[in-house]
Amino acid sequence: MPSLVSDHARSYARMLLSFVFASVTQPMLGIADTAVMGRFADAAHIAGVGVGAVIFSTLYWLLGFLRVGVTGLSAQNHVERSPQGAWKLLLHSCALALFFAGTILLLQRPLFWAAMQIMRLEQEAVVVVVVYYDILIWGAPLVLLNYVLLGWLMGQSLLRAALMMQVGGNILNIVLDVVFVGGLAWGVQGVAWASVIANLYSCIVGVYFITRALGIVPHFSCALHIDVFVRLIRINGHLFLRTICLLVQTNMFMATSSGFGTITLSANAVLVQIMLFFACVYEGIANTTSVWAGKAVASGDRCMLQKTRYYTFYWTLGVCIGMTMLYIVFSSQMLSFFTDIASVLSEAQHYAVWGGFFPFCAAIGLTWYGFFTGTSVTLPVFLSTLCALCVFILIWFVCVPHYGNNGLWIAYLTFYLGRSVFILPWWNYLYRHGFMKDV
Repeated sequence: MPSLVSDHARSYARMLLSFVFASVTQPMLGIADTAVMGRFADAAHIAGVGVGAVIFSTLYWLLGFLRVGVTGLSAQNHVERSPQGAWKLLLHSCALALFFAGTILLLQRPLFWAAMQIMRLEQEAVVVVVVYYDILIWGAPLVLLNYVLLGWLMGQSLLRAALMMQVGGNILNIVLDVVFVGGLAWGVQGVAWASVIANLYSCIVGVYFITRALGIVPHFSCALHIDVFVRLIRINGHLFLRTICLLVQTNMFMATSSGFGTITLSANAVLVQIMLFFACVYEGIANTTSVWAGKAVASGDRCMLQKTRYYTFYWTLGVCIGMTMLYIVFSSQMLSFFTDIASVLSEAQHYAVWGGFFPFCAAIGLTWYGFFTGTSVTLPVFLSTLCALCVFILIWFVCVPHYGNNGLWIAYLTFYLGRSVFILPWWNYLYRHGFMKDV
């Protein structure tokens, strides 16, 4: 038994390190786009690309449940070892992804108009956003299909394939940014086409590894089961509602920040970038937990689920302590990496103390939800986030009028602490319902 436990621990750690590495490369894309445009273009181009990136990141973040939901179901299917079941999951999930992508393409003009009403830009920046948006919008089917393909590969524990798909695509995107903008002087078109080509590469890599893993051609009947669609919609529906809660909190935070002036808004944005990087590390832990939890319920192994719980807790604790110490020691260097504007840097340092609390407040909430997505018991993920949002709004009403930006950061941290606190009481519910085959 000790050797089995040791093997489990090593497998968990190996998967975790791979997923963490893959997760933390994602923020590098935004940094690379900004750095390239900042080096080779003027302020209007930087602003235009930045706003365009916000439009698409918000849109795709809202649909990120496609990957999260598929990961857990794929892990369960991996234990069942049913190629036709795997194809059924893939085809139904891809159909759902293409449905959302088609909706985005049909509504591309209204979506752009709505974004421009929210983000008031000067005419020079609007011209840049139009060029960037009109190219990148056609990559929507690739992005959403990649969510499904990556989620399936992660659930199957195909680590090398997942890394080649995600990390390889990110690296290719950065290289093409430099080549198209710096070498060929394509400007904003170069940044947009770099993203589209990188997404096409990831899609091809994902399809290649999936067909190699399954080794069969699916029957068309795999895509004709309404019960599979119902289950996917139910699971993803809870995650979609959870994402709406996250977007409400994020928009309230940034809108309130803008009310404190440009300098404070910029300082808060810099601090949030650091928090998002920490969140990506936690996401790697959550992805690992999701896979192992899915395997546990599919095999009916309650002992495996308990072991995964222990590993997740200790890794979360270790990472939490490590990131907190890293922030305490190097916070000034982190802030300087994102900006060298003296006024913004000074303002960010004034509020930097709040960042030191983030790893602790967010730890359980950003890792524990992997148990629920892995077992497809997703209702608690939505309800816990909704409760955290309600607390955030309450603290926002009370603290912001009295303490200004400090009050806003108190509300921000309370939201993440609430996600951690409100998810914990659902463990027994997960333990009961996760092993029910009809859930």
